[in-house]
Amino acid sequence: MKTIRIAFFDTKPYDKETFMKAATLAEGKANDESEAEDSVKFEFDFFEGHLTETSAPLAQNHDVVCIFANDQVTKQVAEILVAEGIQIIALRSVGINNVDMKAISEINAESSRLQVVHVPSYSEHASAEFAVAMLQALNRKIYKAYARTRDGIFTNDGLVGTEIYGKTVGIIGAGKIGKAAAEIFKGYGATVLLNAVHQDPSFGQKIDSEYVNLEEIFKNSDYIMLFCPLVYETRHIINDKCISLMKKEALIVNIGRSSLIDTNNLLDALHSGRIKGAAFDIFEEDKQNLYGDDWAPSPIRDENFEKLLRLPNVLMTHHQAYLTTENLMNIASVTLANIKKVMNGDECENLVK
Repeated sequence: MKTIRIAFFDTKPYDKETFMKAATLAEGKANDESEAEDSVKFEFDFFEGHLTETSAPLAQNHDVVCIFANDQVTKQVAEILVAEGIQIIALRSVGINNVDMKAISEINAESSRLQVVHVPSYSEHASAEFAVAMLQALNRKIYKAYARTRDGIFTNDGLVGTEIYGKTVGIIGAGKIGKAAAEIFKGYGATVLLNAVHQDPSFGQKIDSEYVNLEEIFKNSDYIMLFCPLVYETRHIINDKCISLMKKEALIVNIGRSSLIDTNNLLDALHSGRIKGAAFDIFEEDKQNLYGDDWAPSPIRDENFEKLLRLPNVLMTHHQAYLTTENLMNIASVTLANIKKVMNGDECENLVK
């Protein structure tokens, strides 16, 4: 049996719990199937801090580092990891923008072989359900009602929302998550408009919805939901030009990458009343790497972040759309399977090339 030593960075209590459970399940399955020659034993060390040039030496005597979205693998960090004998960087996340793949290619060209693996997707149901919940909370002012009730204020002035039934919902990015959300909205009795680079006519027929261009989405939707990936073409897909096409009562919900929205244009639209409100699960200009950490004792020095927080028609959460028990177990299981395959020299479909 091979022992694989993994150093986790940016670790939260739920990471420890789910990875320990996933490892027990994986090791038990291997034993049951008598895969003695390929079986592994995982040994974990969990570090709360982010992976940086300062913390990277903590990876000494490990085979793998496991990181999350806020950990930055620069060329300097990668060189330290290689010097410490690290063979795999395992991202327990989908995005790889926090890893300098060019630097790793250069390092590998010289001598070492540092592999990078990731989780190809999160649970579409976790993210879709969260997005719909965000829309409901924003639309029906649930967060305001809770704050009032907690403070003993029982007036309903300013809490009037609208029904989703009979409204039009625009889904930008009708991939797995967008499709799951579309089905939920059809259950509400809404008209759903779909937009995707790769259209699925059979799905459109299944839920009686059309694929339309972005202009039609912006013009006709009461609620606009962003599920598209961040690529060059989608950066600031919500900008001043498209906002000018939207209904005055439109609400925007973004659980995708933050740079899908131009924050300055959004602030102008919210201040001027050109749209009704916005909700998102991550902040575009997050210079302090706020998400995942406790900043309560410290000032948050970001002007746009503070402006958005003060607006009554904005709902912000902190990168938690994926955060369900089921999804965390899926992330842990896929991550450990990725590591095992690479360490055993097997083909791994989630290897970042």
